[in-house]
Amino acid sequence: MRNQLRPVLAALLALVLPGLGHLSLRRWGRALLWHLTIVGGGVALFALYDVEPVNPLTDPAAVSAAVPTDVAVPIALLSALSALDAYLVGRADAAARERADAAAEAMRRRAASADGDDGLGTVRGPPNATPADEDGGSLDVTCPNCGKEADAELDFCHWCTEPLPWAETE
Repeated sequence: MRNQLRPVLAALLALVLPGLGHLSLRRWGRALLWHLTIVGGGVALFALYDVEPVNPLTDPAAVSAAVPTDVAVPIALLSALSALDAYLVGRADAAARERADAAAEAMRRRAASADGDDGLGTVRGPPNATPADEDGGSLDVTCPNCGKEADAELDFCHWCTEPLPWAETE
């Protein structure tokens, strides 16, 4: 449930302050890029149209009259695109996290159902392990996160650096 609300929260935060939605998703580069694009574009448009600054606390009605539509529309459009991007990035992150969780759970179920126990409480290796060479060398397994072959003796995939599911059981 929490993973489903993160994209919506990121989109709302991106509407409040440019880049804030991406910061909540821990996408630092995108946050900086969107913030600089919207703020820099706004400053450039205000300078181009030679708009005089207005104090919104003294005269709130003058604010809407002081900002021409040629300035307000592009800023609003960029803010909407930033919010849409934050939402889509959040959904992609949530989907990737769900796929990784499902793969890890499937790996745990396979490990539990396989006969990996030798009676002494030691585990021979992950369930999808195959010998890398004929003389009993290291075991190779498939990483549930990236799908590449990983060394079963390590607690993490050396390709994507994600922890392997059987590393948590030891």
